[in-house]
Amino acid sequence: MVRIISGECKGRRLRVPHGRAVRPTSDRAKETLFDILGDRIRGCRFLDLYSGTGSVGLEAASRNAAAVLLVESQREAWRVILENVEHCGLQDKCLLWRMETADCLGQLVSEKKTFDFIFLDPPYRQASAYGLIEEIGEKGLLNPEGWVIAEHDRHRPLPDSYGSLIRVRTRRVGESVFSFYGVDHEGEDRRLSRVL
Repeated sequence: MVRIISGECKGRRLRVPHGRAVRPTSDRAKETLFDILGDRIRGCRFLDLYSGTGSVGLEAASRNAAAVLLVESQREAWRVILENVEHCGLQDKCLLWRMETADCLGQLVSEKKTFDFIFLDPPYRQASAYGLIEEIGEKGLLNPEGWVIAEHDRHRPLPDSYGSLIRVRTRRVGESVFSFYGVDHEGEDRRLSRVL
């Protein structure tokens, strides 16, 4: 069962696409992630790449993010996310795009959009997709004090940096790990590590 943990939609159950292609972030992992983000989520702009069920982006919206963009390329998953957004009544905060993630980044650049948090959890079979973190930094999609948050298998660690974005913290939850990346402000990373 996948559900919204907290906020205005607390307890709402979310639909999950059939099959094994979509692997929702567990409630325990999601709770750990949002405990780390804390009050920073309020009023933020949140991008959820490889959205799957939309669970992470909808959790952000439920916790008073100002705007959430959910991106998913698979037709069935996209339809499920659309139903989940409507079920939670979060249409005013959530925008859903059906497109490949790489194409999405180009579209965001053309629209001059930036985000406070960018979450990505690509299928574990697509380890190369984490290279998008470097592209996110190069394209200026992350706000200066923002973080890219990558969820990955603990057996597949990610590098300490992707271009201009450096890892400021990791947190393991079961078999999953969250790696947080931010802009290297000449030592600012050390301060962020203490804040986290």
